[in-house]
Amino acid sequence: MSKATVALAVLAALSIVAVAALSLAPGPLYAAGLLDLGAAFAVLFDIVPGAGIAAIVVGLLCLAAAVVKRLWAAASLGALACLVGAGAAISIADLKRSAALHPLHDVTTDLDTPPVFEKLTPRRYSAVGADSRAAYPHPDWRSTHGDIYPDLKRITLNVPLEEALQRAQAVAEAMGWTIEASGKTAVFARIEAVDDTGWFGFRDDIAVEMVQGPGGVTMVDARSVSRIGISDLGENARRLREFLDRMESELR
Repeated sequence: MSKATVALAVLAALSIVAVAALSLAPGPLYAAGLLDLGAAFAVLFDIVPGAGIAAIVVGLLCLAAAVVKRLWAAASLGALACLVGAGAAISIADLKRSAALHPLHDVTTDLDTPPVFEKLTPRRYSAVGADSRAAYPHPDWRSTHGDIYPDLKRITLNVPLEEALQRAQAVAEAMGWTIEASGKTAVFARIEAVDDTGWFGFRDDIAVEMVQGPGGVTMVDARSVSRIGISDLGENARRLREFLDRMESELR
């Protein structure tokens, strides 16, 4: 094996390790308090794509040199470096695209009077700024929410309020939420909960309100708000869809 091919194979192996580490480490390091959010995002969105492209270049050079020399182990390393580099670059591009498609972090089934938080304290906003436009009650939030989440609507369950509350608590716990508060009157019930997102460990606040309707039915509204960031990558809407689907599924 020529020295040049050996060097390229070593570089390919190092590029695989580097891209994997740079792609996976920011979330756990931030969650552990070892990296601030700005630095974590800088690594993820600025450094990883460049590292991915570098891995592709090294991988292609290694692959070409190894194929000429019929050194299949080195060729495999080169091909793997290309795949890892391309996968990282594509994944970050998908994250950026998802952020652009989901520019909100406050999502609800009721645009007029979203469920309120009594125990939990959602983030506060200035009158202007991107974070304000991404949340209730900014007018831009309302129009954007209606455009990208037209499917998120109040659901009506054909069960009394007490059963709806019990079901909401059971579904929330099954989804891994931590219930911080719950309460009930004759015609109204609510829960407040916190959910952790996996990779970065972001904490999101959820409020669910249930109102006793005529004929023994219960109307359910829900709201999910991110504590950090502007775009939520669609996580709050996904969470509410799953919660409401599970609430309804037991009646099917």
